[in-house]
Amino acid sequence: MRREDVGPMLSQVSDELPEVDLADRAWTAGVILKRRRRRTALVGVLVALGIALAVLAAFAYGWLP
Repeated sequence: MRREDVGPMLSQVSDELPEVDLADRAWTAGVILKRRRRRTALVGVLVALGIALAVLAAFAYGWLP
């Protein structure tokens, strides 16, 4: 294969590849990130409530002064 034949062949092959829709991909990535942040915040609030309940129970049962 000659060097001159590579360019047209590459353009022909690349024309057959599907177009990537970057807007859809960015939207999907944003939705995934938003869900992950929401889940992380929810877990943090639940952990804080659990710790607060444990400390409250420790005071109620006299385990802490």
